Amino acid sequence: MNVAFTLCSINYLAQAKTLCDTFQKSNPSWKFILGLVDKNVNNVDLSFMGCEIIEVEQVPIDGFQGMVDQYSIVEFITAVKPFYFTHLFETNKDYEKIIYFDPDIVVFKPLTDLENKLDQYDIVLTPHFTSPIKDNLQLTEKHVFSTGVFNLGFLAVRRSANTMAMLKWWEDKLRTECILDLTRGYFVDQLWMNLVPAYYDKVLIDKYPGYNMAHWNLHERTLTETADGYMVNGVPLVFFHFSHYHPGRPEQIATFQTRYSFDNRPDIRSLFKFYTDTLIANRYFEYKKVPCYYMKNEGKKQFKKNVKGFLRQVVPLRVKMIASSLRKK
Repeated sequence: MNVAFTLCSINYLAQAKTLCDTFQKSNPSWKFILGLVDKNVNNVDLSFMGCEIIEVEQVPIDGFQGMVDQYSIVEFITAVKPFYFTHLFETNKDYEKIIYFDPDIVVFKPLTDLENKLDQYDIVLTPHFTSPIKDNLQLTEKHVFSTGVFNLGFLAVRRSANTMAMLKWWEDKLRTECILDLTRGYFVDQLWMNLVPAYYDKVLIDKYPGYNMAHWNLHERTLTETADGYMVNGVPLVFFHFSHYHPGRPEQIATFQTRYSFDNRPDIRSLFKFYTDTLIANRYFEYKKVPCYYMKNEGKKQFKKNVKGFLRQVVPLRVKMIASSLRKK
């Protein structure tokens, strides 16, 4: 049996519902699971999701409370990802192939080709882009030096000793180092994956343009609509990643990019209109207001991070000043 899952807190349920519905429609033979990284203390009706839900406290995670205490909501949700993979493999011996999708992805086509690739490979990764960027607008090629060659909004694996070894290594890293701090060379779970093709066997870097199309690779991918659905560069669009898109700002493709708008990329306008309408129908503006249970001390944690960041900058400078003063004596 094959299974796909996503991870989110309650404030992302509209996105997760949209992913769930489109995935189940296009891949009815696969099972879909929501990993809820939250506690439903507000008694939100979760039955509308239409899939199995596994709450994060059902997943064995050594050091769980320390992760809750240390991490921001983004860090925490990404940190538990490998633990969910391991839990699914260990508790369901029938699961042979598992795919993770970020909740802000929409799946349009069957994953037949990917499923076949997992007969040959243990791990499938998709790079952010596969061809040079020829301007200096955001995002640039330098972006991946800070955030990672591969986008971890998608990861596909097959049950094997090789895969389980990778997941164990990844768990060990993310237990304490799933940090969002570009100044220190951390970008949550993603940068670690740069090492996977060097460390592990049977890793496929999949460059198929219909996988993980997103704002960061629009320079190399063009969308067209046909009677059979969306096509990208002449091949079927399998899934699109609406990363950093907000229905409250419907004219902005993504928060951090300056290269494209719907004026110079009219080919994607109808796709984003579909996504916006679907999110709103799935109660986006209602769910986004629900705070994550595990982030009750978010402000205090951010203050501590700011203090630590300040000390990392000031203390070495002060040491250098003292050392310089002593040398002059």
